[in-house]
Amino acid sequence: MFGSLRGAKFRIRQWTRLRQGKLKVIAMGVFTRYLASEEKNRRAFSCNFAPDVRTFESLLETLQLVWARLGRERGASGVSHAGLLLFSNILTRHTLVGFEHLSSYQSFLAWLSFRPGLEALLITGKFVDDPRNAGIWKNRQTDWKLYDRTFSGSGLESKSIAQSRAFRKILSRLNDELMHPNPSFTYRDATQEDEGNDVLLEIQCFDTDADIHEAHLLAYLNLLDLVIGTSTSLVDALCGAASTAPAREEYATQQLVRATRLAARNCLAKKVMQELGLWKM
Repeated sequence: MFGSLRGAKFRIRQWTRLRQGKLKVIAMGVFTRYLASEEKNRRAFSCNFAPDVRTFESLLETLQLVWARLGRERGASGVSHAGLLLFSNILTRHTLVGFEHLSSYQSFLAWLSFRPGLEALLITGKFVDDPRNAGIWKNRQTDWKLYDRTFSGSGLESKSIAQSRAFRKILSRLNDELMHPNPSFTYRDATQEDEGNDVLLEIQCFDTDADIHEAHLLAYLNLLDLVIGTSTSLVDALCGAASTAPAREEYATQQLVRATRLAARNCLAKKVMQELGLWKM
């Protein structure tokens, strides 16, 4: 059943004496228990979201096939663009690792892992816009200010990446919400519980809300589908339209009913899907 959260929970605990009384100390084999919870969650995910795993496998394979053309084909002028495969490999690796964290109910780590891949795609667009940008990127330590203007903020947007502005905004949101311990980051997974004269402070290591986890899953897969579409357009612009490109139904079309129902019952889930997955609803 979609949205069922049957995986293990794991929390890091610290006792603090905020009131008079004896301070409790808990001895834990933290790492061992964490790994056990992680493995249990992966098994639960495989049962709860088997169709989504198959969808991800298909999308990841498509992403690799799109970029593989740069290793076999040249542009209209005979120029090779194989150097861009360095960045597509980063995109592929971090897409894979990010989904692995989703499969253990760790949405915050999924996006943290995916972030370098998204940035690699945006950098690729800058190179295609103007090959001289590659020199600026390579010599970033020599002229840091020029690099910062070219590859930071709105400077990272490009003409070659159709949705670069939307992707760049996601990158900024991930930086703000998942990279730095700002207030929203600090309090999001933290809990406080009175225990007699003591207070128990905890922080969750895994998702605890089924709807929010599913929202991150739908956001991740839809964003990946959009990345594939953008990648296809970029590679086609460099090498010409592929002669054997298969027809592909958009992920948002396939899962629209499911996403709409989730958004209707949980406004925070809707926000996640819109802001991180670019769902339109």
